[in-house]
Amino acid sequence: MHKLTFASAFGLRTGAALSVVAFSAVTALGAGFALEDGSARGNVTPGQLTARGDLPSSLYFNAATITDLPGTQMEIGFTGIKPSADVTMRSPYDGTWSRGYGDSSLWTLPTFYLTSQLTDSLWFGFGVFTRFGLGAEFEDTWAGRYNSTKAEILSLDFNPNLAWKVTDRLSLSIGFSIRYFDIELCQMVDAAGAAGLRSYNDPSYSPYDVKQRLHGDDIAPVIDLGLTYKLTDTLTLGLAYHSQVKLTVKGDAEWVKPPAVQAMAPAFFNDTGLRANNFNPDKFMAGLAWDATEKLTLSAGATCTLWHLYDTLTIRLDEPMLAGRSEISSKKGWNDAWRVNFGAEYEFNDSWAVRAGYQYDMSPINSQYADYLVPGDDRHIFALGVSWTDGKWTVDASYFYEIVEDFTVKARPERGVFEGEYTGADAHAFALSLTRAF
Repeated sequence: MHKLTFASAFGLRTGAALSVVAFSAVTALGAGFALEDGSARGNVTPGQLTARGDLPSSLYFNAATITDLPGTQMEIGFTGIKPSADVTMRSPYDGTWSRGYGDSSLWTLPTFYLTSQLTDSLWFGFGVFTRFGLGAEFEDTWAGRYNSTKAEILSLDFNPNLAWKVTDRLSLSIGFSIRYFDIELCQMVDAAGAAGLRSYNDPSYSPYDVKQRLHGDDIAPVIDLGLTYKLTDTLTLGLAYHSQVKLTVKGDAEWVKPPAVQAMAPAFFNDTGLRANNFNPDKFMAGLAWDATEKLTLSAGATCTLWHLYDTLTIRLDEPMLAGRSEISSKKGWNDAWRVNFGAEYEFNDSWAVRAGYQYDMSPINSQYADYLVPGDDRHIFALGVSWTDGKWTVDASYFYEIVEDFTVKARPERGVFEGEYTGADAHAFALSLTRAF
């Protein structure tokens, strides 16, 4: 009798955990698990770099912009992001409230860009960067441990491009990325509750918790297209498309069982391989840059990410996790989402410039299926930046503060998710980029 209860409850819980194993890619705060942190300057005025090539890192947004860059130029940099969030929740079993504190580790996103003018009309560009990622970690004993204790997903794009200056006003680009990503997800499993020894997923302490770790990776291609057009001598439009990616995640599912659980259920949760198919979503980007005066440039931009692709996920295990359990499906139901930005840049002289920007980032998460992996609501990003150049060397630095709106979590005790709220979720970020023109 215990075995039947054990199997059915464990299958339900682990299905929820495995449902994110092929998450298209998950560091720090970005709506869903998207990142837009391409460079120190781009973190402040992304619309401007989508429309024109002020630096090699503009190819992160739109590779057609690199036709603005003469000769050969190289840019290296990083963005360091420190996110944090608190989660309050109410136990459905005894009505008590508790609070979880997300780990505020520093996540670092490195970048590298190289552009080279091959002819009067042809440019080559190459970038190394990340478009998707997340980092979230809680203690193994926190009340939401049966849903998530750790989510760390890292991605890296290797991105060559060719850009063609068709006319003095029109430029086009085509490129592709080889994307690598790696994911690790951890959580605890309530063995005592699954065996009928207490209420299932009761957040109170249990010595019979099983630690679950899921790990996988994949490499897949991405297509990148870009266009810039000078509408007037002072107004430039940029458009870019970054294609969806089909992922086939392969990796391992591992469980660490206390001795009592191993003795009670030796046939359950033995390490095995896993495989899952999913997609990274398409991204459409647009930007406008307007030289309002000789010293002041105003910009605006928008990104639409087709998150509806992350709807349902099926995971297959090499060996059954439980009797008859070798395939698991999970519903996510995400929605397409927009990110809009506005920026201003003022050049004091030939050497110094300052910038300010604001971005509004919509959340794609369907509240019906929300969990503790990602703070789920809309975000506001306020950014400042400064740069110095002597014509050959350019140094850019920026800071942004990101506020995530409070988000109500609907109870789903069978998934380890309880009635509560994400509060105080935010992030501080500093970026530095160094550019050399040859």
